[in-house]
Amino acid sequence: MRRIFIVLAVAFLNAHAVDCIRHTFNYFATNFQDHTLIMPGETLPDSLYQEQNGMVYTIKYHWTGNHLDSMNLYQSCLARNVEKKSIYIPDWKIDSTKVGKVTKYDWKSLKDKWHFTVYRAKDSVYIDNDNEQHQIFYLKKDTIYEVNNWVPRNLKTYRDPDNKNKCIRKSDNNFIIDTYEYEMKGNTLIQKSIKFDHKKYFKAPGPCYGGNKYTTLYYRK
Repeated sequence: MRRIFIVLAVAFLNAHAVDCIRHTFNYFATNFQDHTLIMPGETLPDSLYQEQNGMVYTIKYHWTGNHLDSMNLYQSCLARNVEKKSIYIPDWKIDSTKVGKVTKYDWKSLKDKWHFTVYRAKDSVYIDNDNEQHQIFYLKKDTIYEVNNWVPRNLKTYRDPDNKNKCIRKSDNNFIIDTYEYEMKGNTLIQKSIKFDHKKYFKAPGPCYGGNKYTTLYYRK
């Protein structure tokens, strides 16, 4: 009887476990410029809540199918009596072509004139930003490796051995850059991330800036 209970408990936990590696890889491949440039992926972000020191930042995404219609942006820092609200309507266009197992996305802004070219396969993505910045993310043995020509370091993301729902992103010198933890609530996937601030400040940054950044993203399934 006890053995049956243990088997059922393990099955229950596995059913509610979230593959943090796959979801974090998809996040890297579709989110740019601090969540304001979004490519459609396997899941679509519904809303975001972010805190850093005394600064609060929120986004509400509005979709029609896989098309992002608009974003409601909100930013506040009560210590400075700062509060800003705005609506952003994306002006970009995304064209895609498929060659074998690779899909090429041409992502262009009609107004701001930026241009991303993204090559996406199942376990790798190559991102070209206006022929200046080049990023590569690829999956190998449950680890995400990344290369960025603007950043002279190679980062890797792997599953927390003590928590299958949590991934850890580290630098070459073993600093933890970010953590990403996931949970399912009904049809909503929740991503909670922490971006650690390793900067050395000669002067305190004030009540609105500096410190670790805590972000919660809600995805609709």
